[in-house]
Amino acid sequence: MNEVLTASAGQEADVAPDRAARGKPLGFVQGVPVYASGRAPAYLRTKAQLGAVRRKPAAGQQPTAYVYAHWYGTRIALWNPEESVKMRPLSALQRRQMQQRRTCTDCGEVFPVPVWGMCGVCEDRTARRRADLRRRTCQDCGTVFQTPTPAKSWGEGMCLACDERLERGRRVARSLAERSCRRCLVQLYPLTVWAAMSERERAMAGWHCTACDREIERERAQAQRRADRARWDDLGPAIAWAQKILADPDAYAVLDTETTGLTATSRIVEIAVTTASGTVLLDTLLNPGEPIPAQASSIHGITDAMVQDAPTFSEILPRLTEALAGRRIVIYNRAYDTGRLLWELHLHHQDRGTVDFTKHPRYGTGRHSAAQAWLDAQEWEECAMEQYAAFYGDWHDYWGSYTWQKLNGGHRALGDTRAVIRRLEEMAAYPSPFNPVAEPAAA
Repeated sequence: MNEVLTASAGQEADVAPDRAARGKPLGFVQGVPVYASGRAPAYLRTKAQLGAVRRKPAAGQQPTAYVYAHWYGTRIALWNPEESVKMRPLSALQRRQMQQRRTCTDCGEVFPVPVWGMCGVCEDRTARRRADLRRRTCQDCGTVFQTPTPAKSWGEGMCLACDERLERGRRVARSLAERSCRRCLVQLYPLTVWAAMSERERAMAGWHCTACDREIERERAQAQRRADRARWDDLGPAIAWAQKILADPDAYAVLDTETTGLTATSRIVEIAVTTASGTVLLDTLLNPGEPIPAQASSIHGITDAMVQDAPTFSEILPRLTEALAGRRIVIYNRAYDTGRLLWELHLHHQDRGTVDFTKHPRYGTGRHSAAQAWLDAQEWEECAMEQYAAFYGDWHDYWGSYTWQKLNGGHRALGDTRAVIRRLEEMAAYPSPFNPVAEPAAA
């Protein structure tokens, strides 16, 4: 019995501390225990640690354990160094190469790990030397000074002599730009004078000589003709429509109104009717019978005091009917003005007690049938705003149509009718892109 205890105690004494595991395995991979970081037996080595002493795992040798080296689970194999074999001795060339990789090329110090060139201390010292040399070297002429280059206008890195020389060249470039055609200047000096100028100076040199002006205008006209041909299906009918009206201007009436707002019940405060030739048929303020909002007055300038003694719509209705009789009516934004006329006609007939309401398809509210009959009796031309939008050609991708253009008539009824006539004249006089263009004679 004493012999057995003595043998057991001897076996425990034979187990070295570095061979005992410092924790329980987390699991097993094909029967090999897997330990957490720092829990595997200390005597086991990785391949890199074996290679440091010029040993490697033997052929067919299996890992003794695995260890998780990082928190995200990188598993590294551990090998028993006693079962490993010696690696082939390094040759003289390999030893020299390893020595070179661990030696700083600047100070010559040998480090335990490869530095691949200069060590960190030498790299910092060299970088400071380069920065100091760059500050003391003129970037234009290459002269090295004892102190950093004190440039004034061109910034760090240029000596005073080069700075003054470039400033003189800049003044010459500015003078040349002020006296030269911009187009010719870019063509003749694309990389010298023009490149040395600032954006502001380039903008100042924005004039062209007569020859370049003619060339630019010719290129612009050619581009416009190509664009007009591409959309002639929309442009051509708009031009023909305006020419048809101006061919017999007295047969057409141009109408415009100013109102108290943009709602369906806004009242008319001014109305004007002219022929397409500009003859005034009707031009009067109207008393809407209600206050004019300040927002509307700020646009057209018509106030309550101005319309206090003005006639009502019912009083001028006979004159309006007479002015429009036998004429086709042109309106800029026809849907809006006819809507205001329809509401005024409804109120006119309502005041006279001739009530016979029907549901209007556009507004969905009651409108007097006599008011609609008056509108149906007139001859309405196509909307001048839509025709001019097609003529102008500002296409809107989101809406899928041409953008409506402002009339710019001053927001007074008579001024707006005259602005419509100017638009008609502009459209009618537009040249066809298919007609030959005579080249201007050289000066």
